[in-house]
Amino acid sequence: MARGAVSREYDLADRPTSLHPWLCLVTLALLGLGCGAGARTTDTHLVTLAGAGPQGRYFKEVAILSKTLTEKMPGVIANGVIGKGMSVGNVKRVAAGRIDGGRCFRFDLENAYRREAHFAQDELIPVDYDNAKVWMKLGTHLFRVVAVSDIKSYSDLIGRSVVIGGRGTGEEVIAERIFKYFGVTRDNTEFLYIERTDGQDALANRQIDAIAFAYSRNNRGHLSPIFAAREIGKEIDFVEPEQEGVEKLLAAESSFVLDELGEPVFGRPKLRGIGFHQCLLVRGDLSEDLVYGMTKTLVDNWDEVEESLPWWKEEGEADLESMAEMKPLPYHPGAERYYRERGVWDRW
Repeated sequence: MARGAVSREYDLADRPTSLHPWLCLVTLALLGLGCGAGARTTDTHLVTLAGAGPQGRYFKEVAILSKTLTEKMPGVIANGVIGKGMSVGNVKRVAAGRIDGGRCFRFDLENAYRREAHFAQDELIPVDYDNAKVWMKLGTHLFRVVAVSDIKSYSDLIGRSVVIGGRGTGEEVIAERIFKYFGVTRDNTEFLYIERTDGQDALANRQIDAIAFAYSRNNRGHLSPIFAAREIGKEIDFVEPEQEGVEKLLAAESSFVLDELGEPVFGRPKLRGIGFHQCLLVRGDLSEDLVYGMTKTLVDNWDEVEESLPWWKEEGEADLESMAEMKPLPYHPGAERYYRERGVWDRW
C-alpha cells in the first residue's frame, strides 16, 4: 500500500503522544537517511487528514490527497484516516487539535463558529472552534427528496410521513433547516427518525411517503439497489423544490445554493435541487509555511489527483478557481497567502 493511503481506523478519542510502531520505524528510517555520513536531518511533519467512512468517496479523497502530499512534498508524511461522525466530528477534532485536517460541510462550520446545534458549548472542556480554519473549498453536496408520485413539490410533504435520518444526525439537522422555508415542520408533518437504508426500504414497501437525505452527485452508492435498479422514475421519483421556498432559503442561509446540474446517472439531467458546499479544514495553529506548502503541492499536482478522483473532474467543482469560494469564513493564513499569489482570492 502506498504511503499516505492508510486504511486503518484511527483512534480519535485522544491525539496520540507516540506513533504506531510501524510508523515509528518508517519515520526513523526517513529521518536517518544520510545520518551515517554526517548529513543534517530536516524536520518531518506528520499530517493526519480525516474523511468519512471507509467505503465512501470522502475517505478515498483524503487518502489520495495524503498520498500526493507524502510523495511530492519533502518533509511531510500525511495519512488519510476514517472520520468518525464525518463533518461534525471532523470539525470538533480539528478544532481540538486531535487531527490536522478534515472534510466538512459549510453549514457545520458556520454552526461551530456560532456555537450552535451540535457545537453548543456543553463539553467539560470547551473547544476553541476558531482553531478550525478553511483550507480549500471542494465540491457541492446535494439535498434530495424522493417520494411517491403524487408528491410534486416540497410543500406537498405537509401532512405526510417523511424519513429525515436518525435522530441527532446531521441529516436530521439539514432536513429541518431546509424544509422550514417550504412550510414543512415537525408540527405539520410526520418526521420519522430512521437511518437511510431502512427509510429506503420503507418507501419501497410503501410504508411511508418520502425520504430526504444528502449525498454527492450521481452517487448510486447512496441509493439501495432497489432504487438504483428500478424504482426511480416509476411510482417513486425525485421531488423538486418550488421557487418561492428556494428564494426564501437562499436569501436567509449563506450555506446553501441552488443546484441545477441534475442527476444524469439517474436519468434526471434537468433536476433542480438544493446544494451546500464542502471544504477541507486545517488546524489554525499549523504553521503558515506548512499550509502554504501543502496547498501549493496539491494544486501543482491537481491533474494527478483528479485521475484518482474522477468525480471531481466530471463535476468540475474542485479546482483552484473555486478554492477561495468559502469566504468570508476564515481561511488559514497559509492557504490565503497562496490564493492571493495565484490571483484567485479577490474573486470571491
